[in-house]
Amino acid sequence: MLICCQANAYPNVTKPNLVQIFTKTIADVKKLKDSDTGKALQLLNSAKENLDKLSLVNQLTFYKYQADIYADLSRFQLAKDVATFGLDLAKKLKKPNVLISELSYIRGFAIESLGNFKLASEDYLNGLDVAQSLNDQQFIAQGLINMGAIYYQTNRYKLSLMVLNDALKIANNLKDEDLQGYINTELGSLYSYLGELDQSLKFYRTAYQHYSNIGKDSYALNSLANMAANYQSNRHYGQAIDVYKEIIDKLKGKDDNAMYYNVYMGLSWSFLRQKKSDPETAYQYLLIAEQYLGDVERHSAKLSFLIDKSYVLEGLQRFDDALDSLAQAENLFTIKQKQENNFNYISILGLKAKISRSLGHYETAYKTLSEYVERYITYLKAEQISAVQEVRLRYESEQSELQKKSLKKEGSDQALELLQAETKNRNQQLYFMVIALAVLIFAWLLYKLVKGQRRLLITSRTDVLTGLVNRRRLLQVGKSLCVNAQKQQTELSLLMIDLDFFKKVNDDFGHKQGDIVLQTLAQLGNEMFRKNDVFARFGGEEFVVLLPNTSKEQAINVADRLCKKMAAQTWQHNSKSIPSITLSIGVATNKKFTGTSTDSLDFEQLIKQADDLLYQAKALGRNKVCA
Repeated sequence: MLICCQANAYPNVTKPNLVQIFTKTIADVKKLKDSDTGKALQLLNSAKENLDKLSLVNQLTFYKYQADIYADLSRFQLAKDVATFGLDLAKKLKKPNVLISELSYIRGFAIESLGNFKLASEDYLNGLDVAQSLNDQQFIAQGLINMGAIYYQTNRYKLSLMVLNDALKIANNLKDEDLQGYINTELGSLYSYLGELDQSLKFYRTAYQHYSNIGKDSYALNSLANMAANYQSNRHYGQAIDVYKEIIDKLKGKDDNAMYYNVYMGLSWSFLRQKKSDPETAYQYLLIAEQYLGDVERHSAKLSFLIDKSYVLEGLQRFDDALDSLAQAENLFTIKQKQENNFNYISILGLKAKISRSLGHYETAYKTLSEYVERYITYLKAEQISAVQEVRLRYESEQSELQKKSLKKEGSDQALELLQAETKNRNQQLYFMVIALAVLIFAWLLYKLVKGQRRLLITSRTDVLTGLVNRRRLLQVGKSLCVNAQKQQTELSLLMIDLDFFKKVNDDFGHKQGDIVLQTLAQLGNEMFRKNDVFARFGGEEFVVLLPNTSKEQAINVADRLCKKMAAQTWQHNSKSIPSITLSIGVATNKKFTGTSTDSLDFEQLIKQADDLLYQAKALGRNKVCA
């Protein structure tokens, strides 16, 4: 059903031995879980076969770890299903057990990640009730942290600070660095929501230190990702890029596609938004991130991706493509979300106004911008917490100033912050006035500005003539796709394409005509291939296409269609017809199936096999596909 099994894990052993082996397996899983989650899951699943011969508590322990690992891998639906199975099994227990709390928390986290805060809260509170009945301080603290996260995500900041502060007291008393890391992470997120980015960064750094101290590598990486996102919010894009690249180095050899997605999207956004904007590099990182999007189960991931993609395409001045991406994003909203001034929807309006202006559609730009500003001001008024309230809430959290001992000092500090709060309120009122004035000025400028153009930045990753991925970038992406395909046991096919008698085209009709042929092939391929496919110019008249999740038979079909499209093209040179130009294609796949065994080719072997098949196609008379 949900669990992968490894047969004959414990052959012919007695029950006492089964318990010993299971206990050792769980201990090893616990050690592996934070450094190599994939191996931990594989090891855990090896204990499945004889699970029904073990005690109920051991069975619940198995499902707890399995659900937890799935959650760590961001496979939230699986985590939810396994935790639900475990909780149903736990109904057979004769008395409360802390495993019920753990399974409830894991299921709650999975449901929260899938976007249902109400159901997640129910699980968190159920788990907290069990922990309190057992007076288990560690899991009481964990339940409080979970609820604190729900509270700040639903704008109940006072409650969030209260419960996180209570959890922090417990963690400090227990001297539990795992809990301390968890709490500091949530406090960092809370202070980000409150706009206190410097304080937020301190919490993330503290969380990173706690997790590093106890060897929880994946959690430490998550803290680094939070720090990078914080740098982005502070517009310190260079620092954000450095941290994201550090994470990529630390991720090598780890199976964490959700983290890869977040990091590459972060890099894309940082390169786009840095002072010297680099939309071309941003786009390349966006394409890499898109390869991992299917493995991200976070409920808002697709929407966020489409909006970010639109910003990058706008930076590249690919305005029509940007509008298409925005239209796809809009389709994900319900009518209610649009009416409620959802922030993402407001962002879409702002970008649409900017693109309309760039296209010279000034009336549309003016109307859209007016709606954007009206909604944005309404959103700010609805969402803002008064600065005075923020000060009071911060003082309710002993963490904010590490438990001030002097009431006199506390009073003077509070008076100073209250004065700053009043100034902040006045600044907010001024801010709204400035926005309104900016709208009037911008509306006037919309009808005065002329459509501007700038040359696109071409990086070392792109072939200048065709706009396709170049050879160097292909080799990087290809190796990555091969590794992922091998890990996930999926098929990856490769087309090696060569233009037949291309040298004769250059010799007879000139290199300019040859360039037109190359560009036409690139255009035909871009129209045919999927978004996740990688189309590259390998060199000269040779092209390569990488087709993830594509069998050999499917790849042959794609190659045949491309051959027919190319052969059907008509060519003119100086008003004279040029003979038909054809393709020869070699098709290779990373998997060879022999009986029940599967051998997987690496990228260099895949290239060589496709190249050999290409020459076979040429030897058979060209205009052929060989596989």
